[in-house]
Amino acid sequence: MDKKSIVKFDNVSFRYEAAEEGEKLPLAVDGVSLDIKEGEFVAILGHNGSGKSTLAKLSNSILIPESGTVTVDGMNTADEEKSYDIRKTVGVVFQNPDNQIVASIVEEDVAFGPENLGLPRDEIRKRVDDSLKAVGMYEHRLSEPHKLSGGQKQRVAIAGIIAMLPKCIFFDEPTAMLDPQGRKEVMKTVIKLNREYGMAIVFITHFMEEATLASRVVVMDNAKVVMDGTPREVFRNRDALRNIGLDVPSVAYLAEELSKSGVNISSDIIYEEELVESIEKLIGDR
Repeated sequence: MDKKSIVKFDNVSFRYEAAEEGEKLPLAVDGVSLDIKEGEFVAILGHNGSGKSTLAKLSNSILIPESGTVTVDGMNTADEEKSYDIRKTVGVVFQNPDNQIVASIVEEDVAFGPENLGLPRDEIRKRVDDSLKAVGMYEHRLSEPHKLSGGQKQRVAIAGIIAMLPKCIFFDEPTAMLDPQGRKEVMKTVIKLNREYGMAIVFITHFMEEATLASRVVVMDNAKVVMDGTPREVFRNRDALRNIGLDVPSVAYLAEELSKSGVNISSDIIYEEELVESIEKLIGDR
């Protein structure tokens, strides 16, 4: 049975307003069609200015298309009367967690969204506790956010979105400002939300290794979608990726170089486990 569409971009274009009157900026998103299904884990890659972040803002009525339509669970994002329901259905987590935390205590911050929904106190308490447990931050529920690490703050921001019980979350480079440990914590949380909670995830990133964890990778360049496939299918196009300023995961690069140097190893490898297995097999065969 086909999975239901949660967010659908149909020939969507958008441009930002210029600072000076009469000036016309180029399109930030140009004729993009993209369908995000329930339970999918999609990574979006592209260099700065390719349109990735604009897509995230178009997904839940923060921005409205200049042309084309964005449909969220059957609702047109241009319909102002639906914006409240749209934002309950699709949450967005941005790059800087400090910009998303609004309260002085962790659990109060997570409660902010459910309180705005006008939910009963018992339901708010349950959602706050469940959300903090989901991101591994329950023991910090009474902490002050400014005393947390970057990775912990981002997980609190994610908990605040989860408490709204969305069907889909767009993550706009949520690990860009974090150290390796913080990135690891956030990625573990994102994978858990997708696999255990069944949420559709759209993960915008410039880290190739993060993109390999998705089931589908979309590549943007010059405001358009230029590739869409499984991680292996996309990272097979090494030259095309490099031509638009992107690269392949370091594991894929290493496998490629080993293959070029005459080592009997597949150049199609993109995961660390595959590389380790291949090298162990080579050593065993000798």
